[in-house]
Amino acid sequence: MKTHILKLGLITLIFTALTTNCSVSKTASLNSIKLTSQLAPGMSYEQVLSILGEPKNTQIKDDQLIARWNLQEMWKGYIPYDFIFDAKDKTLISWAENTKAYQESQQQLKTISEELEKQNQVIQSAGNNTPNFENNTQLMSAFAGAYYSFSAVGGGQTGGTETKIMLCRNGTYRNQSETGYSGEGWGSASQGAGQGTWKITGDWNSGTLVTTGQDGQSTTYNYKRCASDCVYFGNTKFAYAGEPDC
Repeated sequence: MKTHILKLGLITLIFTALTTNCSVSKTASLNSIKLTSQLAPGMSYEQVLSILGEPKNTQIKDDQLIARWNLQEMWKGYIPYDFIFDAKDKTLISWAENTKAYQESQQQLKTISEELEKQNQVIQSAGNNTPNFENNTQLMSAFAGAYYSFSAVGGGQTGGTETKIMLCRNGTYRNQSETGYSGEGWGSASQGAGQGTWKITGDWNSGTLVTTGQDGQSTTYNYKRCASDCVYFGNTKFAYAGEPDC
């Protein structure tokens, strides 16, 4: 089973290494596609910038100024959108998803995903020696819940991952993740899910959590609470999202 919680940290590290500009665009935020609801044809270029931030790239073609933004859409990832402006007065004419650019990204994403998978397998192998400890059932009951994480990287290359984990009181877990990656003019997404059992030891603020997938693979996480409604599992920050859907 793929360890998608751990994979989230790897994706974040690789995306950070690829990014040369540390400034995060407004469009890197979760579900930034909703920002388009604030737009209307006839708006000035400056008004669009105030809503979306700086575009990824621009070009002049005939009498049109074409600007591209990568917009995040829940469970689809980062998608390239082309905005058409009048080149003379820089007023907004229209905008639409660039389907061709999105589709052309698949081979590039495949290369990145294969590299992530190689690293993930190495870390999984290192984590197969499961710590031997007695499960704290009271702590398990306290930690049971739905946890959500979103990571985003801006700049010339933009990526993000959404992960949702269900820690159930009966000792089972489920997790679901989606990764979107966009570069200059391209973007794509991949999905994953897993389930198995979990156990925990420590206290409310810190300790150790171990997940075991259906294939018997175990992964160990040190956890540390950052507030009453958030916790780090390894290096990834999760927010408490309510009762688990078990």
